Amino acid sequence: MTESSLQLLDFVWSSFLLLAPMLLLGLFLAGLIHVLISRRAILRWLSGDSLKSVSVSAAIGVPVPLCSCSVVPVVAEMRKKGASRSSCMSFLITAPETGADSILVTHAFFGFVAAVVRPVVSFLTAVVAGVFCIGISRDSSGAAAAHEPQADGQGNHDHGHCDHDHSDHVSLYADQDDCYVSPVQLRDLVLGWLALVARRTVAAVGGARGASRVKPNFRREPVADELDAGPAEHSNSRADGPTLREVVRHVFRYGFVEVADDILFALLVGIALGGVLFLALPDDLISNEYARWISYPVMVLVGIPVYICASASTPVAAALVAKGLSPGAALVFLMTGPATNSGTIAITISQFGPRFGTIYVGVVIAVTTFLGILIDTILIATGLTLPVNLSGSQAPAIQLMQLVGALALIVLIVWRFRAGALRSGWQELLSNFRPVSKRLS
Repeated sequence: MTESSLQLLDFVWSSFLLLAPMLLLGLFLAGLIHVLISRRAILRWLSGDSLKSVSVSAAIGVPVPLCSCSVVPVVAEMRKKGASRSSCMSFLITAPETGADSILVTHAFFGFVAAVVRPVVSFLTAVVAGVFCIGISRDSSGAAAAHEPQADGQGNHDHGHCDHDHSDHVSLYADQDDCYVSPVQLRDLVLGWLALVARRTVAAVGGARGASRVKPNFRREPVADELDAGPAEHSNSRADGPTLREVVRHVFRYGFVEVADDILFALLVGIALGGVLFLALPDDLISNEYARWISYPVMVLVGIPVYICASASTPVAAALVAKGLSPGAALVFLMTGPATNSGTIAITISQFGPRFGTIYVGVVIAVTTFLGILIDTILIATGLTLPVNLSGSQAPAIQLMQLVGALALIVLIVWRFRAGALRSGWQELLSNFRPVSKRLS
């Protein structure tokens, strides 16, 4: 193998070591968030056109891991159930720009400060967009209704414009889409499971003590009956809700199947692209002031039309910063890339109207570029730099954790690719090169 190929493989492997533990933890947190946050509560908080509802919507979208394609039908459903247009706008921005997984991956590559700044910038962008949407909605409340998403007789929406398949979600409840498990319900499930374990332990100990004694059959039958009744008592009926085992399985399915299928292919593409850029770009990429100013619109032009998920954009940004791109310009890419692409823009316009789509794209560009320039100005004025970590830790315990995480991530990728994530990811990548006009037709 050539030296360049070895360097590329080294970059890919180092990226796996860095992001794997954080990404796996993020996928688990995504599953927890999915079952611990009620959709009804979200819609209750987001019903008004106010700064409060916009801020709450933006804050809720920060940890929720949705790609820019899957977030549109979610927002359409939120709108149908009473969420305001401004709240939908805020959620439409923060949900794809950040997520529990991407925040942790950002921490792996850039450290704690960047992991905090990234969701803060996303939150501010979403709030500004929501405020603009409030003003526009008040001026054209009548015209806005013409672009509301229409439901058919079965309550299903037409989201056929999106090539990525998000219809494989299996709900925790047979009669509803919301998979919310209340704290009281979760407490009862855990206590019931602990009580069952305690009963089985006591029965097992009692059975071991009496094994050496011969007992009449009528004295052993009640113990067997109690053991048989234990699982039936613990396993709640479908009318009462899911069992603890079903909740845990749903958490892992949502995080490590549904969310993983959305991001794994794009993540590999992002890591590979980051490696190519790291090897191909010169170390003095931004060697003068003119190049730094040009980098902002270049990142906008690259990030807006092309789809890349929040986690996948992070290794690309890390490679660019390592080669001299300013942190502010990299931030523009981190925000615009996940939040927008040609397909999302087309779907948003078709669902909510051209004015809504214009605010959506315009605010993302304007606010993220302004904040990117502001961050670079602060770094230059203070003489601070943004650390970029492109190699694994030297601590043995952390190295072991990273190695186990990387191997587990590889197993997850192989498993999901064999289940169809490779094909769907490739189709979604190709769909982003199709003209926007085809999406609107």
